[in-house]
Amino acid sequence: MGVKKIARPINRAKNIFVKWLKDNNAEDIEEFEGEKSDNWDYYRYINAFIGETLYSVSFEMWRGEVKIGYSDEENGYSNMCIFDFLQLINRNN
Repeated sequence: MGVKKIARPINRAKNIFVKWLKDNNAEDIEEFEGEKSDNWDYYRYINAFIGETLYSVSFEMWRGEVKIGYSDEENGYSNMCIFDFLQLINRNN
């Protein structure tokens, strides 16, 4: 069926992150998708290595509320909005 209309902006952010990983020669990109029976509007968890650094990001939407969690070996952020997450990714280019 595809992504719920309400979740399209967070799905775009997830796709931008996956592209960012690929553009930076990430290895072992793994994506976990929440089960369709879950009550989440959207849930994805992505992790990958760039060199020796593990990048992990959770993209969550529950009842329309967006929460993005990001971590690498030096940083960790929780409850980020889409705008802040994209700013972080752009800063890391």
